[in-house]
Amino acid sequence: MSADIGRRFRVVAGIDLAPSNTEIARRAAQEARLHQVPLVLVHALWVPARLQGASRPASPSPEVLISHAQWLESIAEPLRAEPGQLSISTRVIPGRADDVLIAESLTATLVVVGEDRCGIVAAEVAHRGCSPTLVVRSDPMPMLAVSR
Repeated sequence: MSADIGRRFRVVAGIDLAPSNTEIARRAAQEARLHQVPLVLVHALWVPARLQGASRPASPSPEVLISHAQWLESIAEPLRAEPGQLSISTRVIPGRADDVLIAESLTATLVVVGEDRCGIVAAEVAHRGCSPTLVVRSDPMPMLAVSR
């Protein structure tokens, strides 16, 4: 079985609430233009589990989903206005960032993430995903981690 089964040619950018989110999106757009593939901006929206005995699993309210979707669109809009055609879509996905990005990495050409405090999300995506991961760091040189 090939790792390319289910692969879609696209760049996925993990966008969080950090101040560097526009830099991550900008760098992902550069990579998408370079490879001539669509860009997907993904925001993982984690909701803590409900107390035991709750009848429904934890999920974000529609209002929260809408506000996060609008926020993510506000990051995408300036990239759409840049010269050069680039298809950009946005997705707010309920779940933990590492789980969401690992799932997205299985079918992406490249995953672009920011360096989180401990580097856990980037390390997990690079270790378990099938796509290379571009980590946008605060120092001048970004890091490219290629999975086995």
